[in-house]
Amino acid sequence: MTLPIRIVTVTYNSAGVIGNLLGSIPDGVEVVVVDNASQDDSCAIAEQAGATVIRATDNRGFGTACNLGAQGSTQAFVFFVNPDAVLEEGCCAALVAAAERHPTAGAMNPAILEPDGAFAMKRRSCLIGPSDWTPRELAVEATSAEVKILHGAALFCRQDAFAQVGGFDERIFLYHEDDEICLRLRQAGWSLRLEHGAAVRHIGSGSTGYSKASVRAKARAIAQSRLYVEQKHARPRPYRGAYLRAAGKLLSPLSWLSGRKRVQALGYLDGVMSYDASSYGAR
Repeated sequence: MTLPIRIVTVTYNSAGVIGNLLGSIPDGVEVVVVDNASQDDSCAIAEQAGATVIRATDNRGFGTACNLGAQGSTQAFVFFVNPDAVLEEGCCAALVAAAERHPTAGAMNPAILEPDGAFAMKRRSCLIGPSDWTPRELAVEATSAEVKILHGAALFCRQDAFAQVGGFDERIFLYHEDDEICLRLRQAGWSLRLEHGAAVRHIGSGSTGYSKASVRAKARAIAQSRLYVEQKHARPRPYRGAYLRAAGKLLSPLSWLSGRKRVQALGYLDGVMSYDASSYGAR
């Protein structure tokens, strides 16, 4: 069955998992793999599976790669899926049917399942207030509902809505780009939904493993991305909040009991202290 979907996935040294995702995609669904300059066999595996592969010359970040993968699509929907996930049977057809039932929905999440079957659901965001957080009960019940925030690991978008808001903000290298596009979709008049009649299963990362440098870089990126999106959308006192979070991480007993937590705390502080709004996103 042909479905009006382009699936876009972004690889970065994802050879250990990308084959599982591609093998779970049903026939008749267009697949584009954007590779962010992997040093492994990610591209070869994707090409062997029949996907269209776009090879970036350097790693420009998640959102930029997603935009590149969606560019020029003639399909009605674009489905961004992390490479360390697999689609459950019927996922794509169920999402298309849900979009037809809810024509004002600009984006949706299927049920995102952890290996133990628990729901991985984003309930809150720095860009929405507590009154807009997703009710906790939706994380334990297979319920479809309108929500205010979605998880970027499996983001099913109406192509017209995605194009209307200009796609992902390419100044963001990594983290908070899903929160940010969800806010802009809502500002443009689109709704967001959880559709638990469809499911994607998270199987684990196949990218680079633990190192102090990678942990510190991740924490630094999280801090800077949050500062950027909070400033962009005029959230109150972003710098004050950033320094308070950094201090809280450093003073937490966990940071002194765990070397990894300590590296994360220092990386977060580095991100806050080195953030420059005028040059953020210039790569």
